[in-house]
Amino acid sequence: MKKLFIISLLVPLWVWAALAPNQLTVIDGRGGARITETVTFDKEEYLSLADLSASWNAQAAWSELIGNADLKLPGHTLRFSADNTFFLADGKSYNLFNPARLYQGELYVPMELFTRFLIPLWGRSIIWDSKDRKLSLGGISPEQIKIPEARRRKQVQAKQGIQKVVVDPGHGGKDPGAVGPTGLCEKDVNLEIALMLKAILEQEHNLIVVMTRSDDTFIPLGERTKLANQEAADVFISIHCNAAPRKKVKLKTMRGSETYFLSLAKTDDARATAAMENSAIDFEQPQKNVAHQDAVQFILWDMVQNEFLTESSDLAELVQESLARKLPAVPNRGINQAGFYVLNGAYMPAILVETAFISHRDEEKLLKKPDNLKKIARGIADGLEAFAKKYKKELGQ
Repeated sequence: MKKLFIISLLVPLWVWAALAPNQLTVIDGRGGARITETVTFDKEEYLSLADLSASWNAQAAWSELIGNADLKLPGHTLRFSADNTFFLADGKSYNLFNPARLYQGELYVPMELFTRFLIPLWGRSIIWDSKDRKLSLGGISPEQIKIPEARRRKQVQAKQGIQKVVVDPGHGGKDPGAVGPTGLCEKDVNLEIALMLKAILEQEHNLIVVMTRSDDTFIPLGERTKLANQEAADVFISIHCNAAPRKKVKLKTMRGSETYFLSLAKTDDARATAAMENSAIDFEQPQKNVAHQDAVQFILWDMVQNEFLTESSDLAELVQESLARKLPAVPNRGINQAGFYVLNGAYMPAILVETAFISHRDEEKLLKKPDNLKKIARGIADGLEAFAKKYKKELGQ
């Protein structure tokens, strides 16, 4: 267990957010008051849990093993998880509109935690004076408390442009991914394309490229977007090869490239593709049958990614158009949406590229040729460049 205010020494996850600093007075149970500065993400005001725990006289601890922050205060307990809308209050689960977030090494909670939940649940022990912006955590009337001198928090300017990209070669290690008719493994193709893409982005666009894996290593699905968040990446690109269901007719006929973004699947093929890629979690948690995850979980993922839904959709479209131009022999299956584990929780535009059907004999042959893999990498890079131009973002450092 670690103290809450040293949760992480990694690069802040939210430096790209448009910060709107403000101040409010936090009042403790003895009438002591302190000014704390809030930050704003997606129009919602957030408070540092470390600041709150001090005023609450709470014991706060962070468990890196399970990713939870626990607060024990007189008569109550709270538990939060970074990047999660769900929290526990006195053992019961509640769902926020906005997730708890890591920022500058501290865990922040949205103001709605108090206005929507704790004030109705705990009564007059918490009082929010919106006019004078005073939050009393000990039941003391805010009118009795004078506002002290402000304590300034160092500000960080919003990140501009696209400077850092996380490239994720799907599968790896003990997880081979799909296997072609002659034994070509998806994990090897994905890595080769990813390394080529890394070279293009670094050499031609002066981008910082972080790889989720650079060799034949198994990386759990959840660790991939976690790395992207920790690195404060501007874009997340996961590279895969598609494969047809194990039915002889479809094995012979299904082919083409397509690009996905995270949302509820709209077609049976999209659901099947997501189930196939999600099956990699069997190597982490064999007891889970991910092919039959219920729709509620996908809805939750969709809500998490909703902030970047339009940008992810546009990025997917531009990458797919570029791929189609680079490989005219491969049918263009367009863009699609589905609930991919590997895109879950990415707080940035995120896409998953299915480059071709490794289960199709002709496309497996195509995926064996380095020249074609280079065209795929070039297509993804050109799509990213078009995306930067569309959103008028500078590409590179």
